[in-house]
Amino acid sequence: MKRSASVLLLAIVASLTAYCVYYECATRSAQAMLTQPDGRMEWLRREFRLTDSQFTKVKHLHEAYRPGCDQMCLRIAAANSEADALISTNHGVTPEVDAALKKCAALQNECRQALLAHVYAVSAAMSPTEGQRYVRMMTARIVQPGLSHASVVSQEAQ
Repeated sequence: MKRSASVLLLAIVASLTAYCVYYECATRSAQAMLTQPDGRMEWLRREFRLTDSQFTKVKHLHEAYRPGCDQMCLRIAAANSEADALISTNHGVTPEVDAALKKCAALQNECRQALLAHVYAVSAAMSPTEGQRYVRMMTARIVQPGLSHASVVSQEAQ
């Protein structure tokens, strides 16, 4: 019985060690890339096979977009906080709650439009094939950030 337990324990330790070694080897290049300055941008370069000039243009587009995106996020967070405060202090959908919800929706729509314009600008800096692939990948996250439409619309409504 002791021998079986020892063999089982040794097998578990060997399996865990093998998995850890495999994981380290499999993710080493990605980890190294992501720890470098602009590591996430480097992912974009590799994923969409960007030339140096394409990468420079895409990088500039991202740098130009970032401050406006940050501002939009702050505006959305403030509007969400205002709506949350109104919702928690009211016991129904008052005109103030309705206005706050509409403001949240309008800001989110403005954000989505700005992001979509950015996605199109970035895709234009890529080769046509890679640009189309980038648009498909990114718009899927804009249009369906969480669930697919089929999973949120009741089957009876379709």
